[in-house]
Amino acid sequence: MVAMAQRGAATWRLVIVATAVIGVLGLAAWHVFGQSEPTPWNKPARVDGAVVQLTYTGSECRDGAEADVEEDSKRVTITVRETVRAMSCSDVGVSYDIQVRLDAPLGDRELVDGACQMTKYAHYIVCGQNKTTVESIPH
Repeated sequence: MVAMAQRGAATWRLVIVATAVIGVLGLAAWHVFGQSEPTPWNKPARVDGAVVQLTYTGSECRDGAEADVEEDSKRVTITVRETVRAMSCSDVGVSYDIQVRLDAPLGDRELVDGACQMTKYAHYIVCGQNKTTVESIPH
């Protein structure tokens, strides 16, 4: 009877330790990888040949941002993704700039905000159909 009680207590200790380890690993993974979310960029973008300068409104707690670029002969789609690792943060929006270098100058190709192509963001005011997406920089 005593041996059975000791085995039961050992099993519970193992379950508690395993749960704690899984929790710590989960938090560590969340901290390392963060939560990368697409975010629409403010229009218009500033374009100088193959360099596109975008401005977007993001979190004051952001850890970083990157831009995914898809190019073909008729269209360039840029999706800005912001990474935020903070567990809690205010809703204050901060303006950030991000510069993207294309494989070739934009030229006559259409410039598209990848986030605005997603259902979640399509209703955002910066994604409106009448928004000018490109502002050419005069030389």
